[in-house]
Amino acid sequence: MKKVLLTSLLAFLFFTPSLFAQIVPDIPAGTAEDYYSRGNKYREQGNLDQAIYDYTKAIKVYSKHAKAYYNRANSYVKQGNLSQAIDDYNKAVEINPQYTEAHYNLGNTYEKQGNLPKAIESYTKALETNPKYSAAYCNRGNVYQTQGNFQQAIDDYNKAIELNPNFAGVYSNRGNVYQAQGQTDKAIADYNKAIELNPNFAGFYANRGSIYQNQGNLKLAINDYNRAIDRNPDESSLFYNRGLAYYGTEEYPKSLADYTTALNINPDKEAYDDFVEYFPQKRDSDTGNIRDEIAQMFEDKLGLTKKVAPPVAAAPADVISSVDVPPAETAPPVVPDVASVSPSQIEDNQTKTTSKEEVQIAVYKWLSSWRSGDMKTYRGSYDENFKSKNMKLDEWVAYKTNVRNRSKNINIDIDNLNISTDGDNAKVVFTQTYSSSILKDKGEKTLELKKVDNEWKILKEIM
Repeated sequence: MKKVLLTSLLAFLFFTPSLFAQIVPDIPAGTAEDYYSRGNKYREQGNLDQAIYDYTKAIKVYSKHAKAYYNRANSYVKQGNLSQAIDDYNKAVEINPQYTEAHYNLGNTYEKQGNLPKAIESYTKALETNPKYSAAYCNRGNVYQTQGNFQQAIDDYNKAIELNPNFAGVYSNRGNVYQAQGQTDKAIADYNKAIELNPNFAGFYANRGSIYQNQGNLKLAINDYNRAIDRNPDESSLFYNRGLAYYGTEEYPKSLADYTTALNINPDKEAYDDFVEYFPQKRDSDTGNIRDEIAQMFEDKLGLTKKVAPPVAAAPADVISSVDVPPAETAPPVVPDVASVSPSQIEDNQTKTTSKEEVQIAVYKWLSSWRSGDMKTYRGSYDENFKSKNMKLDEWVAYKTNVRNRSKNINIDIDNLNISTDGDNAKVVFTQTYSSSILKDKGEKTLELKKVDNEWKILKEIM
């Protein structure tokens, strides 16, 4: 499983920079405060170059203007100039050793730079100037966690929670430490509290889902990944982890769709290694050999040589934990009376089953192409004679492309698939849940498909 624990970091409060044409003229007989105030206005507007120019003018007029150094440093951080920012934060605390926020942001910048000892030193100085600064405890705890100093991290998180009991991110961060220590019950309790305090943050669900997945509680993991994806549909690790869980629950077309989506967002070698480690061979129930199709997608995207599974390896069995999920009851296999079933009937039944599987795979490929914005694959999911809302195929694809271009945070899920086939024709009815920045909708949808050159294509779409 692709292990991505999302840590909440309290950092800088900044504005998004924009592009501006030129520096505005100096202020006639301007004082340091005049330039400082104007620099703040430009920084708020996102004009960082002009803001930096004005802070510099303020410093030239008055060399001990600690706030001008501080805000110029903040502007440098937004531009990615971390070394210049560090110089300015250091100058600000040299002028005013009690400048808590400057110590704090200096720690944040050292952490971004990877200088963890200096980050700890700066957070500690921020706490010396203000012992009730919960954000500094949080971020120093994050650094300790990164270093593997788990007890020190927990101590800092505990202090941050003591100072601010509604600090959702700290509960999740402490949960990450507990998870790393194998204290899964404590970790889940912390993730639960984080979700209670802030139910809209995807990372909390993702972190809890990773525990359930490691425990073998795949249904619970999938539920959490669903919630995380609803809140952050652009995070590839969520689709990788849910795809792995779907393969474990033998929901193979859904697994294929998630891996397709994830690979279109961000091809990831670690996710490939996880998949072939967990499932070195296809499962017996994977009659469509989705396992090899997923592996091939990885290899094509990443330019990898095909991994050959050891001949004695077997896919790990799902572990059903006693936590919340009872073992599923397995129905005994139905053994027909051989004398009453003719070979032609057996062949017909096998054909229908295979057709339904093929249709299901085609539908999930269509779904994943829309999720990821792969409009070439999306168009290829339709028959050339497709028509919907009085639009032919090219018009339909142009319309849907425009919808995608105008939308953000697109997420689409389908449930309750009902597939019927009749020769080279098929009908799929399902519940579709769609959300984006411009539309939220849930309802029944019908796809009519036709088999063309051994591929199922969508002929008609009804909502």
